[in-house]
Amino acid sequence: MRHRKCDALDKLPWAITRLSSLRRLGLDGTPINLVPKGIGRLEFLNDLEGFPTCGGIQNSTTMQDGWNLNELYPLLQLRQLDMIKLEQAASGSSDLVLINKKYLKTLRQRCTKGIDELYSEEDVSNVEKIFELLIHPQNLEDLGIKGFFGQRYPTWLGTTHLSSLKYLNLIDCKSFAQLPSIGQQPNLEYLRVDGATAVTKIGPEILGLRVDDSGTTEFISLPKLEALFIEDLPNWEEWTFDAEEDDETIAGKEGREVGVAVKQKYEARTPKMRLLPCLKILGIVRCPKLKALPRQLGQEAVSLKELGLIFAGSIKFVEDNTFLSDVKSISFCEGLERISNLPQVRQMRAHGCPNLRCVEKLDNLLQLWLSEDMQETSTRWVPGLQQQHHGKDLDIYKWSDGDD
Repeated sequence: MRHRKCDALDKLPWAITRLSSLRRLGLDGTPINLVPKGIGRLEFLNDLEGFPTCGGIQNSTTMQDGWNLNELYPLLQLRQLDMIKLEQAASGSSDLVLINKKYLKTLRQRCTKGIDELYSEEDVSNVEKIFELLIHPQNLEDLGIKGFFGQRYPTWLGTTHLSSLKYLNLIDCKSFAQLPSIGQQPNLEYLRVDGATAVTKIGPEILGLRVDDSGTTEFISLPKLEALFIEDLPNWEEWTFDAEEDDETIAGKEGREVGVAVKQKYEARTPKMRLLPCLKILGIVRCPKLKALPRQLGQEAVSLKELGLIFAGSIKFVEDNTFLSDVKSISFCEGLERISNLPQVRQMRAHGCPNLRCVEKLDNLLQLWLSEDMQETSTRWVPGLQQQHHGKDLDIYKWSDGDD
């Protein structure tokens, strides 16, 4: 049973809890605010979309303004669950309501207050407690969290507890300043972070630690991640993978020799490190303050094939990546000055990069797509690219917004 485009439906009939064989109930997109008590009687439900939560005890014996989290406990057959209005839930709910769902594969958790609303300290504390107690089952594969306004993530997200998790979407979580330690998720394949407006730096907090089969301790960051999309982080400035970069940045103010000494000291005390070994696709969109891509992307992300940079106006250089084969889009990167030493790149698209003065060492480039505004700018470096090809064809096309 699914309600589509039922904009005036604000109440479910009380008898719906008597449909004992009901498998699917879809309420998302409706303004429903009155529901019957007893959803736990629908023990064969395997897909529940738009579960509105409520907090505390309500007076009515049959109808209520949302369901209590504890009413989920008997629904052991759930495969998919979409929870909304989580900011209204009671923090005293049981911590077992989700962990007993051994068939649950897909979970969406949403706070549905306006994303620009102000929250009291009590609101923030309550929503943090709610998410902390909603411990997820280990079999979960697909998790989406949207509109969470706590200042710290639940601890279960930063451990190896979710060993089956493959897809993670963190959307409009505007209050936390750091990402959770998601590097410890051993099977994560897809990660999207969108709308984390308080984040200014992404750093070592995403790393995980494990011991490999030989007994050697090594750091592995997101060992199976294949696709990473970071969007709408307006205050994000720095992206580093380890303390070495931080130390060298500081030491650089005192001289290159000090920086080398710091690096040697770091290497002597740090276990072997592997970073993003399976990453294939990286997309960065509307991150206007990000200054640079981490140098390790070009050294250790050995599977990286596709890069997209859109509205990343503070990045000056894209260079030194021996694995990348497709620069899918570099668009509206006004600060970009140089693209260099990408020997495996076979195709590249550029649009809205007026200060791009140097493009070189793209020895295998076969297709170059340039928007109309790039035609004059590209006269500085296209002849050099053609010379580097030593007689091989370099096809140059005009790129419009409608092109793939």
